[in-house]
Amino acid sequence: MTDYKNNIKIINNEKVKDMTDQNKLEFKNKYENNPVAFVEDFYNVKLYSWQKAYLNALCIKDKVIEYFIPYRYGKTTLLKWQLEYMKVIGMYFNVWTKEGIEVYEKGVLVKIVKIEK
Repeated sequence: MTDYKNNIKIINNEKVKDMTDQNKLEFKNKYENNPVAFVEDFYNVKLYSWQKAYLNALCIKDKVIEYFIPYRYGKTTLLKWQLEYMKVIGMYFNVWTKEGIEVYEKGVLVKIVKIEK
C-alpha cells in the first residue's frame, strides 16, 4: 500500500497533489467511506467517540447533517476536518457562511450565493 502522507503537499483548499492516477484510486478506495481514518492518519489525532460518530455520518448518502454539540471540546476543529475530508474525497456539499452559501461540486468551490440582508 502506498504511503499517502508523503504524496500530499497541501490538503487545505486544494485537491490531493502530486499523486499518480493509481495512487489517487487507492487513496479514494481507502478513505472514501472512512473519514475517521482520514482524520486520524492525516492530522495524527485521537478522536473522541462523539467525533467519530459525527464523521461517520458523512458516509450516509443524501443526508443533511445538523451540527449541535453544545458542551464539548473540539467542535471547530471537527468542522475543519469534515470540510477537508469532503473536499479531498470530492463530495457535493454547501457551506453556509456570513457572506453567503458556498456551493461545492466534487470538492471544488464553484460559486457563492450571496445572502440578502
